[in-house]
Amino acid sequence: MPGRRRYRSLVLASAIVAGVLLPMGPGSAAELLSDGFESGTLSRWTTSANFGAEQAIVHSGAWAGRASVTSGSAHVTDVLAQAESDLYASAFVDVVSHSGSTPLLRMRAAAGKVMASINVNAKNKLVLKNVHRGTTLVSSLELTPGAFVELQLHVLVNGASGLGEVWANGARVNDISGAQDFGSDPVGRVVLGRNNAGSTAMDVVFDDAVISTTPSGGGGGGSPPPTPTGLSGSAPSSHRVDLTWNASAGATGYVVARDGLMLATPASTSYSDTSVQPASTYSYTVAATNGAGSSGPSAPVSVHTPAENGGGGNVVMAAGDIACDPTDANYAGGDGTAKGCRQKYTAQLLSGADQVLALGDTQYSCGGLAARQQAYDPTWGQYKDITHSILSDEDYDTEGTDCGAAGPDGYFAYWGARGGPDPYGYHSWDFAGWHFIALNSECSDVPGGCKEGSPQNDWLEQDLAAHPAGCTIAMLHKPRFRSKAKGSQVTGAMKPFWDDLVPAGVEMILGGDSHFYERFAPQDASGNYDPAGMVQWVVGVGGKSLMKTAPSSARAPNSVTASDATFGVLKLTLHPGSYDWQFLKDGSGSFTDTGSAACH
Repeated sequence: MPGRRRYRSLVLASAIVAGVLLPMGPGSAAELLSDGFESGTLSRWTTSANFGAEQAIVHSGAWAGRASVTSGSAHVTDVLAQAESDLYASAFVDVVSHSGSTPLLRMRAAAGKVMASINVNAKNKLVLKNVHRGTTLVSSLELTPGAFVELQLHVLVNGASGLGEVWANGARVNDISGAQDFGSDPVGRVVLGRNNAGSTAMDVVFDDAVISTTPSGGGGGGSPPPTPTGLSGSAPSSHRVDLTWNASAGATGYVVARDGLMLATPASTSYSDTSVQPASTYSYTVAATNGAGSSGPSAPVSVHTPAENGGGGNVVMAAGDIACDPTDANYAGGDGTAKGCRQKYTAQLLSGADQVLALGDTQYSCGGLAARQQAYDPTWGQYKDITHSILSDEDYDTEGTDCGAAGPDGYFAYWGARGGPDPYGYHSWDFAGWHFIALNSECSDVPGGCKEGSPQNDWLEQDLAAHPAGCTIAMLHKPRFRSKAKGSQVTGAMKPFWDDLVPAGVEMILGGDSHFYERFAPQDASGNYDPAGMVQWVVGVGGKSLMKTAPSSARAPNSVTASDATFGVLKLTLHPGSYDWQFLKDGSGSFTDTGSAACH
């Protein structure tokens, strides 16, 4: 098709600069199939399952295709008229949400056997699987959830002299591309999505798909954008590098490379790399992309991270109950009032954070995507790339802006992997030598609830056993203990989690739900003071509104301090084997809470 770009093949290695492949001029590809789904149907495909043409999310034109399923197959498949030993398949792909390893582009033999597959794993890393050889290559490249990236898979079947190549936004992904043995059977089928009985959820949008016998790619001609300028970087802590650059005219996205390997595909002109190590030097470049191809890489910038604690420790900010529904009487166009909708101002307290923990009820009243994009995203969403979130009751509600059917669709559409795997969200990760655990407190919405022996509880026990870190933080929206002015101060359904967390030596547990700030002394799962127990924080003061605590004489046992008079965030400064805490308040007031402690 005239105007589509070609790519240099592996043999032209001299054209590869800093891990980014420069696009060749426009040409005519030998296309076997080209589908932007503009017919509003799947008529060009041979078979399909849980895959439909839709208009809610598109890369170009008015239509795209969407594979969406909680488990099982979700795909379209093209059976080639003639099997090919040298084949390219490409599409613009938006991974809205997924859990586990999710296939995006697949090539199969005529008999149906999977040969090669581009997948995205649970950490959003790009993966090339050679099913014939049983090998898996994981790239350093992390896809950006909720944004289109153009992927191309090239398979050359020639026994031990075969070749497997992957491109992302016009740049060859070198760390998973190279010589591959795919056997001797030629490619007979190309698949978008997953055409087997997978057990994980996926919601992926595809557009501008092309199958060709020569290098191709989606998009419709034109010229690649100019190379970005003004790349600069800084290391505010030993585990984080912040990059910014000038916008490139006509760019729809960017490709960040570190030490010659592709790292991420952000849509904006900034990126935070939190996979770096202390006392290390890294070289970064950025290229601009659009439907016509990729620019060359920018001039490199070198960044050196400080030694552990060289930046005074690694800063984690946390709060829940954050952004109002735009229809809230206190919303006031996003400016809020003294009574509520203070997300704009609590977000200003997050400056300097290396990681942000969103402790549930991040968007009221039902967590709809449109409401998040209007209220949460311009405020706390500035830190989305370094935020981990947990599911909460508001995410399952049906009253508010853009709610849709009951269930956390808006949550996963916005957060992607940052909110944990769809549909239940519990997950864990490591940062700065600490282990983090995010749990789902909505027991009625999780299979088996939260009780001992439930799938989530079993997962927690396995995760604790697999990560015996010296310092661990847990996130659970509904607190086990809280000094409410009215109602029960103990949540019995959370006890099975505590029964596992406390004996494992977990340092602290952070939650919200109650709209006040409260810190407890270390205690066991039954609420008995125990120096070897777990510290609990209630930080439900992220901006939505405030509620009363019980008077000091009627607070829950082991409550050390509390405030129901101010919004704010909890600042944790993490060190090897210890931490500092400080409550950062929004506005004036006399309440403070600071201190330090050693890990168990």
